Amino acid sequence: MKTRIEIDVLEFFKTGKFDNLKLGQTKEWILNNFPHPDNYGDDFLSEKVNIWTYGGIELHFEKGKLYLIYSDYWYEGKLDSGYQLKLNKWIFEDISKLNLLYVLTKLNEHDIDYKKKADNLGVLLRLKSGVELTFENINDIEGLKSNDFHITSFALVAENPYRWKE
Repeated sequence: MKTRIEIDVLEFFKTGKFDNLKLGQTKEWILNNFPHPDNYGDDFLSEKVNIWTYGGIELHFEKGKLYLIYSDYWYEGKLDSGYQLKLNKWIFEDISKLNLLYVLTKLNEHDIDYKKKADNLGVLLRLKSGVELTFENINDIEGLKSNDFHITSFALVAENPYRWKE
């Protein structure tokens, strides 16, 4: 594709919309309807290649079908869009600010509904859109309050009902 695809991270968090991608689509469909990944090659349709990258955004496949849109690697503290995407990064302009309390405040400002699950490893937010946000004590600071945990990833993924049982 000659023009970069625009992705609005705020809209993605609100609706789960990532241009025309939907979970369950095949690699072939995506190659015909979405830009090629950063390191596109002849083997991208094979079962050997199950992760396609677009800067800091990854598409994950299982049995040739998209099951996850994911990001956990932010270059120099910012979400990178790669060559094919143009991102409206919203809160991801400066990753260092993204502790749980800050992100909850921003979600509430935009009326984005979520449910929260916390355990000794971290905090998981599942937005109504299907996007999940993971927060952790990234520096293993003793006694750190969960509101100070930092975001370590976000993903559009089908809900795992076992994860949300008490």
